[in-house]
Amino acid sequence: APVNDSTVRTFLRFFLLIVLISAPRVLGAYSSVTVPVEEPVYRQLDKLVAHGLVKTRLLGQRPYVRSEIARLIAEALRNYPDFEARYRDASIGTRETAKRLRAKVYIDGILDELKYEYADELAQLDPGSKKIPRFQGQPFDQLRFDYIYLDQTPMLFPPNNGLGGINAVTRPLVEQRGGRHYQNGSNFAFESTHWMRLGKYFSVQAEPRFQIQVARDQNDETKAFVQRLNGRLTWRALDLEIGRDSLNWGPSPDGGLGISNNARPLDFIKLSSIHPFEYPFFFRKLGINEWSLVVANLGPEQHFKNSWLVAWKMSNRGSPYLEMGFSQLLVMGGEGAPSQGFGDSILQFFGVGGKKEASNRSLDVDLIATIPQWRGLEIYNQLSFEDFDINPSVFFGQDINLLSGLYLPRLNDSGTLDLRLEFRRLTPSYARHPVFTDGMTENQFLLGDPLGPGAYALSAEVKYDLTPKTLLALKFRFAQRSGDIYEVDDDTDSVEKILSRPKETRYLGMFALRRRLNRHFTLRAGLGVEGVRNVNFQEGDKQTQWLGEFGFTYHFRPHFSVHRKED
Repeated sequence: APVNDSTVRTFLRFFLLIVLISAPRVLGAYSSVTVPVEEPVYRQLDKLVAHGLVKTRLLGQRPYVRSEIARLIAEALRNYPDFEARYRDASIGTRETAKRLRAKVYIDGILDELKYEYADELAQLDPGSKKIPRFQGQPFDQLRFDYIYLDQTPMLFPPNNGLGGINAVTRPLVEQRGGRHYQNGSNFAFESTHWMRLGKYFSVQAEPRFQIQVARDQNDETKAFVQRLNGRLTWRALDLEIGRDSLNWGPSPDGGLGISNNARPLDFIKLSSIHPFEYPFFFRKLGINEWSLVVANLGPEQHFKNSWLVAWKMSNRGSPYLEMGFSQLLVMGGEGAPSQGFGDSILQFFGVGGKKEASNRSLDVDLIATIPQWRGLEIYNQLSFEDFDINPSVFFGQDINLLSGLYLPRLNDSGTLDLRLEFRRLTPSYARHPVFTDGMTENQFLLGDPLGPGAYALSAEVKYDLTPKTLLALKFRFAQRSGDIYEVDDDTDSVEKILSRPKETRYLGMFALRRRLNRHFTLRAGLGVEGVRNVNFQEGDKQTQWLGEFGFTYHFRPHFSVHRKED
């Protein structure tokens, strides 16, 4: 039988049975909602890790839920006495004492803010607490306004370069923004967030968006739609989520080469571990683990309408120094797609067989090294395999994509300054497929890296807390893309370039400033400039493209907070 809705339902029953049999137990787990990766809390957690206050965080699967963030805050609070003891060491000199005191003041400010924001979740972690609310949440959590003026030619990709098709467009100045759509001209948007926990086991979340676009070269648009809408059922270690939500699988803050924050949140059913866990008995020595199983519908815009994305990821940290992750993305099915039996679908899911033409598959491997003694230095790599070709020249030249990075969360003693360096190399076949000709995309947004196929880039990002409430961010990137056309020899699997096009070169700079005025108001401003040579592979076409933005967020907490206590 072809892959259809019945096949997908059978998938879910099959894996639910496996999970229920093997699931470890996590006592005291409460249902909780997603915290988007754009929120400042992720950088704050980086600082706690860099100061040795948190040791059990997994980086490869984000965003976190509120209860997981609370678990990490609680770990930091438990380790705080040892951290504080460093500042009572009488043997150190006056200068060293002053440096350590600045670090303590910085960390104290972070912990005070996090304890305020996640007070209810922290209470839930205490089994003896009498403060656990039966119903908890923010019917009105945040109201966000953004204004963006954009002047940038869309970055295009050859629809088919001989190695497969892709249907994607990107604008580098506004990439990695959760699939939000921008046009040249003025873009106004309002977003609000709402969430509730209903008893111990259920939670819901919504994030509607209303936008007005006054375009310079297209029709004006006024639209309202849902950026995020989901419900969760949590039982023991298991979390079942149904609805629209984001996935960010990879070592970089926005995700990785397989799934990132570039496209709109997916419409999916996800079964996962609610928190990192240890397996029982002697398997405990393997360290902490996390896993996710996802079945998402990619919608009617796909070449094969309503194609399915079936994905899984497993992460493990066996020591304080190394985290490993393995994931697979499999696009199959949809109206008119090549048929495939259920047995072949299972083989493809596990990466050991099936009809190659009946699915689009990529496999990713994460390696994240952390050196606590070097101020929490992170060195990470992600390898993404489009296929496994027996021809070495094809395998290394066309199949392996690479994301490498170095992150220093404490470039200075206190941690107010951090630096991230990244290199990415994406092959001409990245995210492409000869049958599923939309490639690894959703609504013309790449699911993975927005740089797209046939490209490489070097980037540097610096963030600095000018004051405890003011953050400055600077980003620079050099990128080069190829639009060459290839031909594949079906007999030998060799690849030959048949058309060379001018390489496109990009120099991007971004500036952003965020100011927290008080516990209710946050202001944001930004400026971006990108110089481009040979725009979209057109010889001699040079452009300077730019962006200006301004916005604010109003945080309603504690107004509208719901805290109905247990009887």
